[in-house]
Amino acid sequence: MADFQKIIMEEESFKQIEVQLKLKKQESIAVIDENPQQILLNLKCFSELHNKERLAYAQRLAEFFEVIGDDAFRNLGFILQQFLNDSHSIQISLMDQIPTLINLIKKRQTGYQEMKESILPFLTQFLCHQDPDLKLQVSKIIIDISKYLDESERVELVLSKLVDLAHDDSNFQNRIIAAEMMGNGAQIFGQKVCESYICGEIMNLGMDLNENVRLKAIEQIPKIAAALTQRYIEQKVVPFLIEKCYELLPQIRVACVSAMPGLSKYSSHQIKIMVFIPQYISFLTDVKKDIRKIAFENLGLFISTIRFQAQDEDKVDKLLDLYSSMLDKSVNNLSQDSEMVYYCAFYFPGVLQAIGKERWPKIQSLYSYLLRYPSEKIRRPLAYGFHEVAKVLGPAITKESLIHVLEALISDKSQDIRNGIILNLDKFIRIFDLEEREYVIDLLLGIQKDIHKWRNKVMMCVSLLPLTRCFSQKTVFFQIAPILFKLCSDNVSLVRKKAAKNVYHLVERFDNASEELQVIQDQIRAFSLSKRFSQRQTYCWMCYKMFTLDFELQYFDRFLSLCTDPVAVVRLTALMVVDRYIQKHGDPHILLKEKKFFKYAILQFRDDTNKEIQNILSKYTFVIQKPRKKTHSIHSKKSSSSESQQLDNIPEFDEKIERIRKNSLKK
Repeated sequence: MADFQKIIMEEESFKQIEVQLKLKKQESIAVIDENPQQILLNLKCFSELHNKERLAYAQRLAEFFEVIGDDAFRNLGFILQQFLNDSHSIQISLMDQIPTLINLIKKRQTGYQEMKESILPFLTQFLCHQDPDLKLQVSKIIIDISKYLDESERVELVLSKLVDLAHDDSNFQNRIIAAEMMGNGAQIFGQKVCESYICGEIMNLGMDLNENVRLKAIEQIPKIAAALTQRYIEQKVVPFLIEKCYELLPQIRVACVSAMPGLSKYSSHQIKIMVFIPQYISFLTDVKKDIRKIAFENLGLFISTIRFQAQDEDKVDKLLDLYSSMLDKSVNNLSQDSEMVYYCAFYFPGVLQAIGKERWPKIQSLYSYLLRYPSEKIRRPLAYGFHEVAKVLGPAITKESLIHVLEALISDKSQDIRNGIILNLDKFIRIFDLEEREYVIDLLLGIQKDIHKWRNKVMMCVSLLPLTRCFSQKTVFFQIAPILFKLCSDNVSLVRKKAAKNVYHLVERFDNASEELQVIQDQIRAFSLSKRFSQRQTYCWMCYKMFTLDFELQYFDRFLSLCTDPVAVVRLTALMVVDRYIQKHGDPHILLKEKKFFKYAILQFRDDTNKEIQNILSKYTFVIQKPRKKTHSIHSKKSSSSESQQLDNIPEFDEKIERIRKNSLKK
């Protein structure tokens, strides 16, 4: 009995704790008056609100500005200034709202002035904030705003502030932020400003007494190089980087190693051969382990920035020997979990492109070794980069050396590796002439039969779209169409949706008078007659892209019938498809006049009681409130005999294509 009473008391205490927690949670939530005028008044008197209210307003600021409209934007600068001295948590919540607020401002006629006079001055005051993460967030927003400013105002309002930060001797964190912002904004500021101001400031920061500032400045060199002329790079930037390569601090030399591939990309061939290669080789043999490690990790990337010529054979051999040594135990031990082998595999296509297909025999054995490597982690980049290797080698060498590799990767036990091949199969196929592509179809059919997981089926749906453009009409009809229609009837809705949107590309591949197109159109319409609601829903998804085709004649009668389907999800899908198309393709008023079948489809939902449907329908009150003058006369093509039957699992389609195949053989 005592135990029973103890249990009851424990349960009562738990209930009391739950009640207290609920009360505390309710106390912590500020109740906001949703009246726009009251919200605006509170924003103007923001500093007088208590902490919970201020936090709630900060978390929804962009939403409130959108609701209030012009009155809020006229007071934008005043409202923002009140956040300057607020608590750290409120300032962080505000910064999360600023990008959304900026998107609203961009759409306004006075948006440029509001951005320049209110948003930018407010944000620049946070660049001296004590929190480095907040400063970094603000710096990214400022650089994004800089894209929309005129060149002169960009220099005056943004660059001048960055120069002040770069010269702030009292706070090295400000100099770091200045270096990072200059690097990220280099291409926005342009070549003239970079060569006149930014590059000089970065090189000065690279000589800073604080090693963290020097480190950050060196990291920006590849970003800045993208905005500089080759002549300026070779006269100013290359000597600076080479000088920094001899600093005593290892972390500075590590930064130089990381920056060199990016700078090499924009340098002349002579500088790459005569300056960068000797320096990079010295990094690979450095006494410091960390320097050797980062140098080997970036070796493939560095090699890929060079296009070797016939007279560079000795340099090629030296670099390829070092590149192959990444598989040696002495080099591989510089990192854990076969990281060196991974980097070797990851950059292989770039290395091959750099040395050219004529030197393929020099690294063919290395490629074979990597393919046999037991770790899936190593084979994955090889699968995703396989088409790039084939593209460099060309059709002749690919047929001789890579077909067996394709077969091995496509039958790998790892689905992720097979996905790498499937996703890029069209890019691989395109290197061959049309008549040589049919071989790959057998592989595709084998893959399709072996797919069981829904995510892999989605991957297959994505890859089928480009494949319809790689093969002849005959192959598309007899081989790809059955796969696509089978995926349209999958048990998983996302698979059906992805597949359904690709059906449009089947239709556009065939001539209007062809028998193949007639069969495909019959099969599409048959989905709308299925007993299974999921297949009727799939028909709605199919229609989304086919609104641009001869929709009213071919598909509208069946689509209209689904607008009053007994299953709510089918009706909702039909309306969502119409709504998304209208919202994506311009002014709804104009579109509904041009394509009147949208209007008749929307009118079918007037009396629908589904809440989600009514929510969408609220956008089209200008259609619904007008009385209908006459009913729509449907001039659609008469349904074929196949449509009179209900669809269960793609009936008759295989029989139809088999009949067409036999007829084509007779001819």
